[in-house]
Amino acid sequence: METPDPYTVLDQWLTAGLGKAGRALQGTTPARYEADLRDWLHFVETVTGIGAWNATEATAETWAKSPTLRAPSHGQPSRRPIAPRRSLHNPARRLAALAAFYAYATTTGHIAEPPFHAAALRPAPAELPRITPLTAEQAGALAYAAHDLVPGLQHRGPYDTAPYRDRVLVLMCLDGLRPRQAVGIDLEDLHEPDPHRGVRTLTCPVVKGDGTATFQPSAELWDAITDYLPHRVDGRDPATGRRPLLTSRNGRRLDSNTTPGRIVKAVAARVPELIFEPAAVTPDRVAHGPAVLRDLPPTGHRAAAVSPLQQLRTDLQHLLDSAPLCATTEGGCPPGCQRCAERKAMWSSWENTWKDGYPPAYLGWDVPAYDYRQRPADRLQEFHQGRCAICGTTPAPGRPAHTEDHDPRTGFVRGLLCYRCRPQADDEAAPPYWSRYRQHPPAAFLGLDLHTSGLRPSR
Repeated sequence: METPDPYTVLDQWLTAGLGKAGRALQGTTPARYEADLRDWLHFVETVTGIGAWNATEATAETWAKSPTLRAPSHGQPSRRPIAPRRSLHNPARRLAALAAFYAYATTTGHIAEPPFHAAALRPAPAELPRITPLTAEQAGALAYAAHDLVPGLQHRGPYDTAPYRDRVLVLMCLDGLRPRQAVGIDLEDLHEPDPHRGVRTLTCPVVKGDGTATFQPSAELWDAITDYLPHRVDGRDPATGRRPLLTSRNGRRLDSNTTPGRIVKAVAARVPELIFEPAAVTPDRVAHGPAVLRDLPPTGHRAAAVSPLQQLRTDLQHLLDSAPLCATTEGGCPPGCQRCAERKAMWSSWENTWKDGYPPAYLGWDVPAYDYRQRPADRLQEFHQGRCAICGTTPAPGRPAHTEDHDPRTGFVRGLLCYRCRPQADDEAAPPYWSRYRQHPPAAFLGLDLHTSGLRPSR
């Protein structure tokens, strides 16, 4: 059989747009796979001369973990500096691209079998960094920021994009939908209550691959969609002829790769930096967070007539109702604005009040099963799972890692704290939430005595 030209096979595969399992590639995946595979062919055909059909697992592993070589354009070598590959997701994605490419070449009969098993070289799922979801208070604050967009509900100044649409998009993410699912919903996918069950549903694309799924939205999201429909810019998808639910000012379907992220960050910026860093909030983090729109009842020792989440939202509503608005000027907020300083102080006061009103986060965590072979430090680390003992958050990208907290008098390790909860004085003037933590810290809660360093940084 004549040896096929790998570049010709690559062009055919890009036209087909199929993954390893034969499903259509979505979002930015085709573009990223193309860049990876052109880099791979440049590596095996030009740099090493091994050839795409003679490469081995060692060749693929070396390439996947190396900096991108970038195939030269117009026959000229690329002299652009290469940034090092720091994320474990990069080699995993590059090996996934190889697996899809060789699977296509085998299925279409270009080669008898793949030269190596690319998928087996990918890092195990447990080794890859996971998305850090928003906490309940962060998700609750983002929900109120979404409602704060709509005229008549605003407490933090005007919002001049598409407030009703942007509120729906953020609430969709808070309800658990991913960006591709939210953007892929059409007007024809909204289903009124079933006469027998009385349940509203909508049809949305599945998270990955082809196909659709039925989703039951929260009442809060459905009401937001109802409010948005009179303000929607009508338009049709030229490819399908269907009418997208979320449209741009020109009536086009939103770009799921860029627009949801931009909108979520803009809405997050309306929440003070004391809650979270807006730049670190992504639609996927929001979708992985607690179901704050459904107000699920608490369990265990925190069960009460009013859940902490419901109390949190009530407190936030009261704060937003009383927070002063900044005077709007063409040049933006002037330096040293008194209203902004007052509003920031109110948020700071609310944050400490919320902490004072609830027990430390670690009291609600599951205690790992006892294992006599486990080191005490490892048991404490397993209990924390990188979370702050007081507020329960994991470090956001770009923020300082959580650090160990020690009793200054005894030297015992008490637990792991974030940069916001750590700097508190060990005296009688400390806030109530700090005093409760200090009197019965996580190490004492587990019955552990650790004199030396017990916890590793949560990065």
